[in-house]
Parts: sequence; structure tokens; C-alpha cells
Amino acid sequence: MSVTRVPSVRLVPALNVAVAVALVVAVLGTATLASPLVLSLALAAGAVVLAWGWAGTLALPTPRGTVGVIVVGGLALVLSVASREESPWLAWVPAALSLAMIAAFTHQLLRRDGRPRVVQSVSSVVLGLALVACGVLMVPVSHSDDGVALVIGALGAALASSVTDLLGRWPALAPWLSALAMTAGGLVGVLVAVVLGVPWTTGLLVGVVSGALSHAARALMAPLPTLAHARPRLISALASVLVVGVVPYLVAQVLVATALPG
Repeated sequence: MSVTRVPSVRLVPALNVAVAVALVVAVLGTATLASPLVLSLALAAGAVVLAWGWAGTLALPTPRGTVGVIVVGGLALVLSVASREESPWLAWVPAALSLAMIAAFTHQLLRRDGRPRVVQSVSSVVLGLALVACGVLMVPVSHSDDGVALVIGALGAALASSVTDLLGRWPALAPWLSALAMTAGGLVGVLVAVVLGVPWTTGLLVGVVSGALSHAARALMAPLPTLAHARPRLISALASVLVVGVVPYLVAQVLVATALPG
């Protein structure tokens, strides 16, 4: 008995996803250059927007409860980092995450629809909160000039990778999208590092990793049927930018001590 192979199809993010990425990067980048407080406010707005569209993007049950959980948990995460003025920067993050998880499970207990897809619902809410947690890691780093350079490099790499995604419209380039995203992210990271006075090797690392993470987030969400609509596309763009927040924080912890005061 012969088996017919079905060729895999690589879905390419739409142009308006790249435009939305540019908008998110512009807002967060400007906020980063302004002050840690302004960045915190921008991330709080991002958490609310993510909550607004997350349930619809993943087609989750009880969307209103999901919105409430992510709003409460996301704002708690932002406040836990924004309220710190010195090290340890993440002292209140475990408490905020605990509050968010209590809210997530309480929401499931209060459901009256028989709780279908309860595991998918809980895990999706946890994923949304994890994206917000990645984003808020940019706040501690933004307290120093070197840290600002790392954050701008990561955001720029996310934007560059969204532009290279569009090259996947040509079949010959589709298998190379990940490599192109990493290359473009690395180039932007080096450029930002040179301009803002950070070692170019550090900028290269931030750019390559951020470009890869941002591209991977959009590629994972691209096959979702809901991305035919505008709101889920905005959520895909926002998620692919928030996820790179972990990169400057980890690089500051390991390689650039001056980027993380205290």
C-alpha cells in the first residue's frame, strides 16, 4: 500500500503584521528612551491589548474571563517591576505571578459551561502571562544607558526580522526565513551597539537571538485560522515583540554588568 506524501506549506505573515510590529517597536522604543516609568506605562498598555485579543486569537472558551485574568496578572507583573528602584529588581515578580495563577485557576472554578478544554484554557492564559513577563524584563535594564542600548537593539532586531518574513513570499527564500531573520537582527544589533556605545559583539548577540525569537513567535502563530482578521494579527505582532524582552535582561546579567544597576 503506497503512502501519499502531503507537502508541507509554510505560511508567511501578512504585510500588516510587519506594520503592526513596527508600530509596537516604535511605541516601546520611544518609551525606553524616555524613562523606565514611561516604558512601564507602555508595557501596561501592551498587557491590556494582549488581554483584549488573546482569547479571540487562540479561540479560547470564556473569553471575558480570560481577558480579566490576563489584565489582572499582566498589570500586577508590570507594577511588581515598575515599583522597584534598586536591586533586586525582580523581588516582587514571584508574588505577581502567584496572584496571576490564583486568578487563572479561580476563573476555571467559576466557569458554568462544563469547563470544556480546561487544560488548553489554563495553558493559554499562562502563555499570555509569560509573554507579559518577558516584556517587563526590559524595565530594570532601562535604568542605565547601556541597558537602554540593549533594549533598543532587541526591539530593532524584532522589527528587522518582521521585514525579512515578507521575503517568504518567494518560494526559493521561504526555507531561509529563520537564517534571514537572525542575520538582519544581528546587523541591526551591531548598528545600534556602535551608535549607542555598547561592544559590537554584545549587540550582535542581542540582535541574532532577538531576531530568532521574534521570528519564531510569528511563525508559530501564522497557521492560526484567526489570523485572517485584524485583531489576531495585532496580537501576533505584539507577542513577537514582547518575547524579546528576556534577551537584554539575560545579556545584562551575564555580559554587561553596567547595564543592570545594583
